[in-house]
Amino acid sequence: MPRASGPIRIDGDLSDPGWQGAAVIDTFWETQPGDNVPPKVSTLAYLTYDDRAFYIGIMCADPHPERIRAPYVDRDQVIGTDDNMAIFLDTRNDRRAAMEFRVNPRGIQGDATWTEALQGNANQEDFSPDFFYESAARITNGGWTAEIAIPLATLRYTTADPQTWGILIWRNYPRDFRYAIYSSPIPRGSNCLLCFMRSLTGITGLPASSHWVVAPYVTAKEDGHPSDETDPRSDFTDRPVRFNGGVDAKWTPNPDTAIDATINPDFSQVESDVAQIAVNSRFALFYPEKRPFFLESSDLFQTPIQAVYTRTITSPRWGLRGTGKFGAYSYTALVSEDRGGGSVIIPGPESSSFAPQDFGSYVAIGRLRRDFGSSFASILVTDREVKGGGYNRVFGPDFQWRASDLDLVTGQVLFSAT
Repeated sequence: MPRASGPIRIDGDLSDPGWQGAAVIDTFWETQPGDNVPPKVSTLAYLTYDDRAFYIGIMCADPHPERIRAPYVDRDQVIGTDDNMAIFLDTRNDRRAAMEFRVNPRGIQGDATWTEALQGNANQEDFSPDFFYESAARITNGGWTAEIAIPLATLRYTTADPQTWGILIWRNYPRDFRYAIYSSPIPRGSNCLLCFMRSLTGITGLPASSHWVVAPYVTAKEDGHPSDETDPRSDFTDRPVRFNGGVDAKWTPNPDTAIDATINPDFSQVESDVAQIAVNSRFALFYPEKRPFFLESSDLFQTPIQAVYTRTITSPRWGLRGTGKFGAYSYTALVSEDRGGGSVIIPGPESSSFAPQDFGSYVAIGRLRRDFGSSFASILVTDREVKGGGYNRVFGPDFQWRASDLDLVTGQVLFSAT
């Protein structure tokens, strides 16, 4: 893949000199509803990079641009009912997980992680992470165009030179049917997606991907009340100013290791929970995890039976986590002190009840996964020790066996004590 021959401005216009000589993907297949047949519309993708970012330019031809479905939506609401493009990027080139970057004809973003180990699981495509990247798009007389710039600091890649990455591009084209158009043929019934990625080769001279990120914060709060609570006209009395502070830190000493630490984290920068209807619901509501401390390699927290839900760590006082990969092994280990708060659900045979979580606890979570070709086996351990007495401990193995390109066997056994 050649380097950019000049500057690229992210504005949806592909006439920048940096696109001259870029690698081109111009062969696509319609995988739905057709079975790897030529698409009804043409798509071009341009790929290049420099010392700062990896760039993708998209040109989506459309004979009827007035039919383009491009609503103004929130981030991560770029969905299958609308026109959009998605780029799956595997910078480790192991075809096990990929970062997904979406853009619609308005330039609105949707980003996720795709995990092959969760094939058939609803969490295989996880929109919880929010990656930093730039995007812009334009609707034209012949369709729509888009530009994406992904900073190299957003990506994790090895120290090899040259690099080889995997890429798969998907175009969603909803008209009389919802047409799925891919840059690689995808056989019907296949039990993998990333295994059909194309290879990007010849990527050279990239800066080191190791870095520090430190995010401290300090807040101050002052409030007051009437000196006579029974008389709202009385003088206003200020309470003493209260200060608060904390810090989040991440260290990636190499592409395969990440150390996260937090002290009294401030999650006020995290967006509000998505709206959900709570009336007449038979089950507990599930909210996506948006807190940065818990998002590193979040696929390692996900198993066939969802045994880990980090939102139950409601108010961490501190936390420490290590995540990494060595050879065929991947691991994550997390410890935290939770100040508690909120309510916990106590499930019953006919209904559930609530109990106030007005207690502190210590939490530990660990998972180790061993790959065997395209299959794997892993072990999961979780432990919550309540201050003053009480505990919940869960332990068990799980596995995934890809017997063939079409056959998949998954299993998990969990043992718990409370």
